[in-house]
Amino acid sequence: MDIFEGTPKEKFFDIIFNANRNLVEENLEELVFNFITLTKICEQNGIDISSPSAVLIESLDDMEDAINDYYIEFTSNVLSNNE
Repeated sequence: MDIFEGTPKEKFFDIIFNANRNLVEENLEELVFNFITLTKICEQNGIDISSPSAVLIESLDDMEDAINDYYIEFTSNVLSNNE
């Protein structure tokens, strides 16, 4: 089946460009809110998130896994509310 083909990132973009716009907006707003919150927390604790060495991920594989997990979670949230 076509739904099982492609990377989590590719499926993410397929979904956000074709799902209900309001649902995608809600999820993107939550993402931005969380990003700003985490950025502020990092700034308060002297962590420069623009520096790759500051990221608390043990390896690039761990980072890639975390990114893919987020794509899957975001996609799942949009799909489950898009009915």
